[in-house]
Amino acid sequence: MNRSAASPTSRVPRLPGRALIGNTWEFKRDRLALFSRTFAECGDLGVYTIAGQDLYLANSVELVHEILIRNGGLFEKTDRFRSFARPLLGDGLLTATNEQHKPNRRMIQPRFHSAAVKTSADIAARVTRTVADRWSDGAVVDVRREMVAVTLGIVGQNLFSRDVLGEADELGNALTDAIHGFDSQASALIPLTIEWPTPANLRYRRAIERLERTFYALLAERRAAVRRPDDWLNLLMESTYEDGTPIGDRQIRDEALNMFMPGHETTATALSWSFHLLAEHPEVYDRLLAEVDDVLGGRMPTLEDLPRLPYALQVFKETMRLYPPVYMFTRQATVDVEVLGHVLPAGAAVVFSPYTLHRRADYFPDPERFDPERFSPEREAGLPRHAYLPFGAGHRVCIGNHHALLNGHIALVTLAQRVRLSSVPGASPVMEPMVTLRPRGSLPMRVERRTTPAPDSPPPARESPAPGETPATCPYGGGS
Repeated sequence: MNRSAASPTSRVPRLPGRALIGNTWEFKRDRLALFSRTFAECGDLGVYTIAGQDLYLANSVELVHEILIRNGGLFEKTDRFRSFARPLLGDGLLTATNEQHKPNRRMIQPRFHSAAVKTSADIAARVTRTVADRWSDGAVVDVRREMVAVTLGIVGQNLFSRDVLGEADELGNALTDAIHGFDSQASALIPLTIEWPTPANLRYRRAIERLERTFYALLAERRAAVRRPDDWLNLLMESTYEDGTPIGDRQIRDEALNMFMPGHETTATALSWSFHLLAEHPEVYDRLLAEVDDVLGGRMPTLEDLPRLPYALQVFKETMRLYPPVYMFTRQATVDVEVLGHVLPAGAAVVFSPYTLHRRADYFPDPERFDPERFSPEREAGLPRHAYLPFGAGHRVCIGNHHALLNGHIALVTLAQRVRLSSVPGASPVMEPMVTLRPRGSLPMRVERRTTPAPDSPPPARESPAPGETPATCPYGGGS
């Protein structure tokens, strides 16, 4: 047994449930409430049961550190997650075993974090402007749908150097069907793999086929091209294993879909909730607009502007505290592990819920209140380490975390520069926790076009990089 604490072991508290099915119906009906009740009744570590399987909810910074950091190598992605995600994501970074993950991440991560950060910022601003300029003054738009178009457009350009805005609805629907199919399997009382011809599985299969057709057509087009653009697909095509062997088309497909699906879904979800919260808190919205107008005037935001737009980033971070797109994730113990006086047996599934962790009043006082000042530099520095967990932690932290912050930051200020969005009477969004924490259905909001002042100054001058230095780096930190 691996020990991470010297104290004697004690029994993990268990949440009461129904005979045979445990807490399955609770999970299907309102999983966020289930997580909150487990924490309230069991404390930092508690057990609930889904479809005959015990799951351990770990909800403290100490448990995050012990399981994901100190003993991270002893925990894998769960067998259940892999069985349902692999048809869509293959053996990419999200689903790979630790043994597969380490060399693959080492192959991709250095180039991914340094690849075209400046270009990514320009793409995010340009795509967001294109989508916003389609909205007429006074119109009611579905902000959820429009944010999917924004993020699909950004990821499409970064990954494929292609304008996919014309296909955004079709691709978005395919991705939604894939998400519903995955979630249907993951929360089923009797899990049925994708081979079973249930209605949800058939939609899941069709969604995967639609996404694969798009990807393989783009890959074939790229292989036939005389000149290849410098994008993420080209990065993958030029990647090699440690022995110099190039990765094959199937692995390129897997890694590309691992970038494409989470890369658009999480940011679209965070942006959707951002504008809902801003509309509900006009004083925060006013401050954001004042910052954007003061820094940018009427010109497009650039990478160099972002350090001078800190409040916009605080708004985005606070939104992801209240509505973390990845509101839960799991790990599975590969051996018996003693953690802070409790034994997690080999095979045990451990659940982390950023949604629940972010609502601990001892970490975030008055946790239900929307307060971007929590992420001012001084207050953010005072947060307990791992109290804020929108991208996970440890050796399997999201590889795209800095790009997600970059794209969200740029999209938020670009939209704020052009429009003000207000809530529509009678339309109150409801959380739909599936693969991500989406608003259920549509999110209608009214558009008010803004007239921004003409720019009175050029963008900040860019310093020339030193010899051998990357020309532009991500403003949110290095690779983690």
